[in-house]
Amino acid sequence: MNTLVLFEIGLAVSCLVSLFLMRRTYFPMNLFWAVGVVAIGMAALLGAFVYGGFGAVKPYHSQVSAFASSIGLASFALAALGGAFARQFHEAGWWIVLFAVTALIAVLLFDLWKLSEIARYSVVGILALAAFYRLVTNAATGIFLLLGVAALVVGGLAGEWLAGLAGMQQLNVFHLLMSLSVLSFGAFAAKE
Repeated sequence: MNTLVLFEIGLAVSCLVSLFLMRRTYFPMNLFWAVGVVAIGMAALLGAFVYGGFGAVKPYHSQVSAFASSIGLASFALAALGGAFARQFHEAGWWIVLFAVTALIAVLLFDLWKLSEIARYSVVGILALAAFYRLVTNAATGIFLLLGVAALVVGGLAGEWLAGLAGMQQLNVFHLLMSLSVLSFGAFAAKE
């Protein structure tokens, strides 16, 4: 079995562990964390099949990966904001879910879900701001959110450099950092 398959499976298992941890946080934030984690986990499972030799699922893997990097990332940002402003989100929980599901249906229906690179950077910026805010207000949980954001950013921007230093394939380094990010988000959600 090649290492790409192993790291994809590792990411999928990390998503399952994170999903288990996230169930402990309050509604609707657990739902938003779960959307992001499930999208990444599905992309990882499909990637394991692609790198395992099942080329027929490659278009699905590409599509689900793009979905995870757009809608999944936006779900993480909304959940992180919900962690930072927990009282306000908890009071308006049902309305937030209704609005978010309606928005998701609209972007899927009109095929507007693919975020541009600038939009993805903006979403990661929102995640980082929520992490810094949470670090200041509650360092015990904020450190997990900040670690998750840092792993996400390093995986996206410095994966090639780290792969060269470690002597690993760039995609394996990316999957390793994504696993760390997802587990950190799960730990954050579990402690909220």
